[in-house]
Amino acid sequence: MNKYRYCTVQPKGMNTVYAYITDENILPDTLVEIPFGKNNKLKKGVVLDVNEYSVDEVPFPLENTRRISRIITSDEYDHEETRNDEDNFWADLFTEEEDLGMADDMIDREDYDAIFNWAYDHHDWVDSPKIMDKVRECYEICAGQNNPTAALNLGTLYYNGISVPQDYKKAAYYYEIAAAAGERRALCNLGYCWYYGRHAEVNYEKAYHYFNLCAQLYNDPNSLYKLGDMYQSGKAVEKNTQYAFRFYERALEAIHNENEDQFRKADILFRLGKALVSGEACTPDVFAGHDLLMLALSGFYERRKTDPFVKGLIESAKEEIAKAEEILDREII
Repeated sequence: MNKYRYCTVQPKGMNTVYAYITDENILPDTLVEIPFGKNNKLKKGVVLDVNEYSVDEVPFPLENTRRISRIITSDEYDHEETRNDEDNFWADLFTEEEDLGMADDMIDREDYDAIFNWAYDHHDWVDSPKIMDKVRECYEICAGQNNPTAALNLGTLYYNGISVPQDYKKAAYYYEIAAAAGERRALCNLGYCWYYGRHAEVNYEKAYHYFNLCAQLYNDPNSLYKLGDMYQSGKAVEKNTQYAFRFYERALEAIHNENEDQFRKADILFRLGKALVSGEACTPDVFAGHDLLMLALSGFYERRKTDPFVKGLIESAKEEIAKAEEILDREII
């Protein structure tokens, strides 16, 4: 009886995997070249799994399954350009209907890893309502299979109102699913939900619980910075400006160590700069505080296109810079 060797291949720069046939004795981790997309453009990929099937057992119709072109070297694999998010990557490879058809096929096969990877690869394709509706459906399926990242991403869609009606209650519901599995960003996001009363009445005790848990588990800069705010204002804890200053320092250190999550860096710099100028929670250092405030102002300006609330922060930073410069001018005189 003839056997057909099916390989699961992950194209370079993508999370989704695809099936190909080969006559060669290929093993997992083999680097290959494959025809890909509507124009059969040759791409590089890595074989993740290999299985043999009889003609009655094949997972995909033989006539619709393409063949691996050839085995390639690591040098060939390394020299191919990876996906550039600024390019219309998927549109160059598939029509929208073909792309949706692949997702439906994954759903029919109940291949939950592939379903999640497809949704993740299309998470930002906001110009296509059909694709984004399928992304939501895929995330819902995967969240139902206890995938915490799918629950987190689905919560984010509802929180921001991306391709779905904005719904903070649904966002918090999915964040809670992800947070129960220890998902870092979900823990922090729940802290924000309770801190600002997005989905229910403000509850600073619950906000502190989630920020503190995320800070302890992951040294998360966002959560550390919000804990600083809570000690600075005495929300859910006794007011302690020295504790607040230390949390801000830890948050800035965490951002530098991780080199990620830079969105809140300006907020942290602003708080540290303000504290150094006033000397309320530390030894005053107006020169250093002024430098930090200038960096914060620059960071706030960079956020103007994406942050609707940054205008007020820009004005506050300017006011604090003016105070610092007034002190420095007096010292010079």
